[in-house]
Amino acid sequence: MACAGCEKPILDKFLLHVLERAWHAACVRCADCRAPLADKCYSRDNKLFCRNDFFRRYGTKCSGCGHGISPSDLVRKAREKVFHLNCFTCLVCRKQLSTGEELYVLDDNKFICKEDYLAGKAPTQH
Repeated sequence: MACAGCEKPILDKFLLHVLERAWHAACVRCADCRAPLADKCYSRDNKLFCRNDFFRRYGTKCSGCGHGISPSDLVRKAREKVFHLNCFTCLVCRKQLSTGEELYVLDDNKFICKEDYLAGKAPTQH
């Protein structure tokens, strides 16, 4: 019997059965970070992933940077969009915007803090 991960014969005393295929225990690793997947894994397109890499790849994307948002990431939501905390910032001064803070929306993904807007620092739209 060949391992689904390395395609070499499985001669070990123990094997793992994942996605209805046999694997060497050492070959059950995340396709992205290569971490061993001892307890649980996620799959897509016959590849195995750890929780964080699966959600980064296939989960919700940050409207600021476009990268995936993992379940452990802290986020802000604005107008049905989701942002990493570090991506939810003022376009002018780069200050991180807080929940409940007054801000001005330039487009769906760009914001300006109240201070910069009132100071006339908003970029002009062409």
